[in-house]
Amino acid sequence: MKTSTIGYRVADFLRRHPPFQSIDENELIELVQGGRVQFHEDGEIIQQQGLPRRRFVYVIQQGAVRLVEETKDGETLRDVRGEGDMLGIGLLLGDTTHRYTARTETDVILYALPIDAFADLTRRHPRVKRFLSTYFSVASGETELEGHNARSEALRLGSRPLDWMDRKGADRRQYPICGEDMPAQQVAELLAQTGASAAVVLDAEGLPLGMIGHRALSEQVASGRESPDTPARLLACSTPAARPGLQAGEYLIHMLDAHCDHVLLTTNGSDQSAYAGLISCRDLTRIEAAAPLAIIEDMDRAPNISTLARLRSQAEAVLAAGLTGPADLRWLGPMAVAFNAAVLQRTVTLVERALAREDIPNPNLQHCWAFFGSAGRGELLTRHDLDHGLIYQDPALDQVRSARGYFLELGRRVSAGLAACGFVTTAKGIVAGHPSACRSLSEWRHAFCAWIRDPVTNSVYRATSFFDLRPVFGDCRLVEKLVHHIHTEEDTNPGFVPLLAEGSMENLPPLTFFRGLVVNDAGVYDHTLDLQRATIQPIVDMARALALDGDCRETTTLGRLQGALATSGDDGSLLEEAATAFRTALYHRARNGIANGTDGTRVDPTKLTRFEQNLLKSGFRSVLRLMEYTAGHYGLSP
Repeated sequence: MKTSTIGYRVADFLRRHPPFQSIDENELIELVQGGRVQFHEDGEIIQQQGLPRRRFVYVIQQGAVRLVEETKDGETLRDVRGEGDMLGIGLLLGDTTHRYTARTETDVILYALPIDAFADLTRRHPRVKRFLSTYFSVASGETELEGHNARSEALRLGSRPLDWMDRKGADRRQYPICGEDMPAQQVAELLAQTGASAAVVLDAEGLPLGMIGHRALSEQVASGRESPDTPARLLACSTPAARPGLQAGEYLIHMLDAHCDHVLLTTNGSDQSAYAGLISCRDLTRIEAAAPLAIIEDMDRAPNISTLARLRSQAEAVLAAGLTGPADLRWLGPMAVAFNAAVLQRTVTLVERALAREDIPNPNLQHCWAFFGSAGRGELLTRHDLDHGLIYQDPALDQVRSARGYFLELGRRVSAGLAACGFVTTAKGIVAGHPSACRSLSEWRHAFCAWIRDPVTNSVYRATSFFDLRPVFGDCRLVEKLVHHIHTEEDTNPGFVPLLAEGSMENLPPLTFFRGLVVNDAGVYDHTLDLQRATIQPIVDMARALALDGDCRETTTLGRLQGALATSGDDGSLLEEAATAFRTALYHRARNGIANGTDGTRVDPTKLTRFEQNLLKSGFRSVLRLMEYTAGHYGLSP
């Protein structure tokens, strides 16, 4: 066969595999002209660990190759590569000797491409460079998922990226200002004259007390509950504060968290600093539609559970539309928390009204609803396992039984309402209708004491999700007291965190992907990838241990890893790679779960592009390195 014919056949094969898909035929023909075709029999060594690399990059055209690391204790399997995979690209990073031994597992045909011509191609095509980077680091190639060609068609959800949320906040329009003693009637006249939606109330020192909108005036003054002479300070509504110059998404999250449509701007972002402006949801809509605010406002007014269920479906559509890449989780995670919190709060309100109509005695004790587990960490985008519970004020001795009975019944009905809204709870789920998740503050303290002081006897491994608690609404001081108690107990029981860290390393991540299968470190094949077990859970567990040890009050896994960076020294890049691996795995879980109505944990590797497989595989290596880092930190055997 003529050489030119072979060149065209090689180029045709390459164009069916990344990263050559975006390269035109003429460039590929030029690349393969300096190459050669090699055949190797089963069991033959292609590359020997420690020996110098040849000046070629190899693409496997047929067969399978195992990469093994040779040590004095024997061989360790490091990867399995098949058709379309590459060998020898370490030379591009200046790695002049082979890191592993490459041995054929079947008869193998390789296309050897000259390294200099290939490197020149890499410099001319950024997509090629980003794809190759996934062979080495999960962090290097993350942004490629945002590109159209990098996302698998079967799992792509996002139709409109959330780029607008990264833009700087809207221009600060001038809102009227009134003194704290200005009568309500004059405030109304001021709003009418300026056409503004709200007025800002400042005290004598110029510090903001809040804002007064048309709704407050109509509900308080027009209804007759307050006099037209009522001073503005008594009508001012508490409004979240933030500093100027933030991204639009940060202002939106403030509004979602507080269920309001304004954010006060102050010089340093606190309500104890000078007033600097006001941003409303209308200001955000000039950047992009703020549909989440409208959905939450409708949730707050939902007359029944069926309406609430329909609104939660709308919220899921908003999340799905924005889910185009791992970076979007920065906004979608807090947005999902706000949606779920609004559903929970309205469900509680509807249930409490029903209990009152049935004349079930209310103990009238302060209480707080909380999220646990992935919901508590702000990492739940699907409707599976919305772990929730209740903390209530310690009742009087003669009120213990009646208080427990009321709150358990409240929790049971709320959990049923959430199920009617489409939330799915597994056998391991935490629900407020179960005594383990509905306790008085003293009972919660006792439970955490037991888990921390005697973790083995009290099976702390089945209770770690309780350590990821986030107050949702109610008397949040109860949660603050409980969190303080947890950290105090941890400080006085130094053996607890190392035990948690040791438990986080029980399961190793998989090794690689091969022909649509998942391969573990023993060379065993599986048809599905368990994202939870492979990447998400070990990083969650190790980040939790590091946070407890460092007295970090962050609840998100990414926030905990960021907190650990402060004391990591030279290991900062390792923690950053772990954060990227976690974000990537969480993204795949979210889009798979929303697309299929599942928790998204189990993914079919054949639905992933080669780029996505490489990126997840790099994440597996990041998990292993984090395990080694954690083991060294606590003196454990990795």
